[in-house]
Amino acid sequence: MSILISGISGVRGIIGDGFDEEIVKVYTRAFAKLMNKGRVVIAQDSRPSGEMFKNVVADTLSRLGCEIIDCGICPTPTAQLMVKQLNAKGGIIVTASHNPIEWNALKFVGAEGLFLDFEEHKLLQIELSKVKVSGALKTERSGKVTQLADCIERHIENVMSLDLVNVEAIQKRRPKVVIDAINGAGSVALPAFLERIGCEVFRLNCDNDGNFVHTPEPLPENLMGLRNEVSRRGADIGIATDPDADRLAVIDEYGNPLVEEYTLVLAAYHALRHAAVGDRRPIVTNLSSTMALDDLAQRYDRKVVRTPVGEIHVARKMQQIDSLIGGEGNGGVILAESHLGRDSLVASGLILSLLAESGQSIREIANDLPRYEMVKDKINVQGYIPADILEALAEKYASLLPNLEDGVKISWKDRWVHFRASNTEPIVRIFAEGSSQTVAASLVKEFKTEIQNLM
Repeated sequence: MSILISGISGVRGIIGDGFDEEIVKVYTRAFAKLMNKGRVVIAQDSRPSGEMFKNVVADTLSRLGCEIIDCGICPTPTAQLMVKQLNAKGGIIVTASHNPIEWNALKFVGAEGLFLDFEEHKLLQIELSKVKVSGALKTERSGKVTQLADCIERHIENVMSLDLVNVEAIQKRRPKVVIDAINGAGSVALPAFLERIGCEVFRLNCDNDGNFVHTPEPLPENLMGLRNEVSRRGADIGIATDPDADRLAVIDEYGNPLVEEYTLVLAAYHALRHAAVGDRRPIVTNLSSTMALDDLAQRYDRKVVRTPVGEIHVARKMQQIDSLIGGEGNGGVILAESHLGRDSLVASGLILSLLAESGQSIREIANDLPRYEMVKDKINVQGYIPADILEALAEKYASLLPNLEDGVKISWKDRWVHFRASNTEPIVRIFAEGSSQTVAASLVKEFKTEIQNLM
């Protein structure tokens, strides 16, 4: 059975088994109609199939008379920023993010440089239904295609100009940084940015050729090469990205991972340290991100506002309430002063500024932060309706006032557990956090048994 997964951020699948040129044409036509044609930014990550699919996108847009700005291989946040800077109607990025090499995808960006929200996604589905019955595409007129060679340089300049990026302090300390870009779209941008702000940079897997030498998601178990290289080089910090370079993972000076949850905690800590007296802007994150953020915000008399899981939910909330900083616990940091998207250049700029200004090491900084442990698991509910299971859990624990914005989240003072139904598989995902790995694992075990009893 072919696999094609359509969601708010776009459409993805295994190449030749659900995801192919015809699917790309259909979705591109629908998106162009949704954006009312006009100027569209296109880009890709470095995986080998990207060029072919990007050419299909460009040809389809051109036939519809769109003006096309081609950013080539670049980070997803670079393309998002270009949509905003160039006043484009939208953008299409050919990237399957952290999925394996046999996958590819289209990510759709709206005119504000944000991924599509729920309402825009519904409108895209309407346009898709029209495209599927409209027959072959006839060329309306040929649209102009412009190669934007300096998009990465524009991105670097944007991040260097941020108030929270202290280039002078970084240049003074000149930290040694090892970067693992998994030969993805951050292979050029991140090392260039780090060198520009004054770091001594050691490249690992920065060939920009889409050869994913380890599992693409930047989780601790996939970063042994980086961890060893940090220790071997005597580096101050190691950083890793996923293939489209919107997420960042951090390794301390001993080669130990901080786990992705703490990328946003470090960045938020830096932002809080710099906030003006009387500034009470909140931090925005999703329901499954660490409560270390809440403890940290409380130190500075702040609040954390939580949203459903997904970058667009966090970004929209940040836009609505004028937040200090935001992001997700998967290594995604969002700073509205730059643009409203997860950005590994922004994340690394903030964390390196914190490192340079503090005079401490990354491990010393991390040891000063609130600490919790998280366990992520899932349970197969084949033959049952996941929504019914979640409703039963919500009813049973109604006295604890569970959050029902995105699945069911049950919280206590020092721990929580969050249940979400998958959109693509018959499973319920279970995230739990507590004061230790033992506490979090115990919560997961307890509620897996609870769900089995409900089935």
